[in-house]
Amino acid sequence: MKEPHEIKDLAWLRRISSFAASRVILTANNFRIFDYLVPPGLVASELAGKISADRRATELILNSLAAIGLIEKKNDRFRNTPIASRYLVSGKPAYQGDILRHYSSLWDNWSGLDMVLKTGKPNRASHDHESFILGMHNLAGLRVKDFLSAVDLKGVRRVLDLGGGPGTYSMALARKGKEVTIMDFPETLKIAKKLIREAGLGKKITFLPGDFTRGDIGKGYDLILISQILHAYDERSCMAMLKKCHTALHQGGRAVIQEFPLDETMISPPQGALFAINMLINTTGGRTYTPVEMSSWLKRTGFGDTRTTFLEETVLIEGSKK
Repeated sequence: MKEPHEIKDLAWLRRISSFAASRVILTANNFRIFDYLVPPGLVASELAGKISADRRATELILNSLAAIGLIEKKNDRFRNTPIASRYLVSGKPAYQGDILRHYSSLWDNWSGLDMVLKTGKPNRASHDHESFILGMHNLAGLRVKDFLSAVDLKGVRRVLDLGGGPGTYSMALARKGKEVTIMDFPETLKIAKKLIREAGLGKKITFLPGDFTRGDIGKGYDLILISQILHAYDERSCMAMLKKCHTALHQGGRAVIQEFPLDETMISPPQGALFAINMLINTTGGRTYTPVEMSSWLKRTGFGDTRTTFLEETVLIEGSKK
């Protein structure tokens, strides 16, 4: 008979190595199942017809979603729980379905981790650019309020959102009366323009298409935001990017880096350590960096005093141009 601690240890090991629930959620999201399960909900056969899926498979998927607590089952009728209603129904303010679709693509890439470990080369078997960029919008929408509270915008007039993706932060800064330029690749800006236009801010934000690691990023900025960019590149590329930002800033201007936190042991918090594996799989040189590393880069590229602020899910590292 197993000792109590052995039972607990095995339960923990099985929980952290489980993939079944994750795959069920990703598949349900891909079929937009939660959009159909607003109260009073549907029976399995009704849902199968709406999503053009097999009836038996649909019922088993629904039972699994009920078992893990994302939906409720009563008298063979299924409906969303409050969590699913808030985060997984398209059109809701806190919608996270786009980032889950991106995770579904990452599933294919992560499935090649054995070969990545052997070769050290990325495995980009799948990529849906739209779900990736809209997924960044999902995540940034949850973080932007804390970001605005943490960054001092006094005296800031011109802002560059470097690699700004969907433009979530650009829109928030434009609403604060700042003159914002968002720079990213043309295919990304196409998505950002649509979101910005829908928000009624199309005339308040300037778009600069191009590769920010190689092209001209402009000059005369009071603040440059570098949010969730550095982790995709190696140290040399990050340093070159920060040097370019230093040149583009007014004297006394600031660079603000936002990244996932990782302490000096490189193992905590777990999210930061695991995200490094995502970069191993999807890039040629990226990983998660510590605040100390990023602060040192700012100093080595000409920035003066640096400041580190920990938010709920991310960390901000700011540096001022001497």
